[in-house]
Amino acid sequence: MKMSERGELSEEALSGASSGASSISTPEPTDKLTPPGASDTKVFKSPSEASIAAAQIPSHRRFGKLVHKHEVPRKVFHVSIGFLTLALYVNGIQFSQVTPVLTALLVSIGSVDFFRLRHSGFNKLYCKVVGFLMREKEVNTVNGVVWYLLGLVIVFALFPKDISLVAVLLLSWADTAASTIGRAYGYLTPKIGSKSLAGTGAAYVTSAISIWVLYAYFLPTYSQFNGPNDITWSPDHSKVSLLQFTLVGGAIGAVSEAIDVFDDNLTIPVLSACFTWVFCQLVRV
Repeated sequence: MKMSERGELSEEALSGASSGASSISTPEPTDKLTPPGASDTKVFKSPSEASIAAAQIPSHRRFGKLVHKHEVPRKVFHVSIGFLTLALYVNGIQFSQVTPVLTALLVSIGSVDFFRLRHSGFNKLYCKVVGFLMREKEVNTVNGVVWYLLGLVIVFALFPKDISLVAVLLLSWADTAASTIGRAYGYLTPKIGSKSLAGTGAAYVTSAISIWVLYAYFLPTYSQFNGPNDITWSPDHSKVSLLQFTLVGGAIGAVSEAIDVFDDNLTIPVLSACFTWVFCQLVRV
């Protein structure tokens, strides 16, 4: 760049800078499922991935902040599963009746997911219909609902009724609390990997409350719906009190949520059920 003796830019330099600036094009806006504040430059691995991610999804376009930043529809769905499960329990619906339904849903939704991931046109339509429940990463990977159903089927098939109820409540409520508080206040607390202390603390408190409500109210109040081997833990046959059991249960929920090895829709119910069952065996008298 040429300078005059007084340190001013020469006309030639100014002209070159002007032409250079005018050659920079302004990026066109996109309709990708990208959260506010994320980078607008995304490298796609295939044309199919690019076309799907660029699909216009009405819910994301109109309610981007609610869907992306706060994930309100997704969280409402998560929380509702816990209430639905308790409603089935208090009405005497047995897990032996529920498991076949969950298995059928798993097979059907899993099959649809398998098909959509191999046909970009159908995937685009699928994302337009149920995109409000999806995260961006799920546009080109397995839908979280598949892992959710798989986790529930495994737990219902392998564990007693009370352990299965604990697993559902921790997945439904503790995971949602951890996500909500972690996103809002996680930046204020230390992090371990992708998890924040704020989110883990929320998972602990919510898990403890959920377990307390289950064992202090629902299980004894509706005991007529419990079979001989349905309940693993009770204060009459344990070395620990309900309060102690609740405090340990809170830790189980927090640890299960904090372990970040796979999709948490699968790991939280399975891990929490395993940990709770082992603890019940250790304190049984």
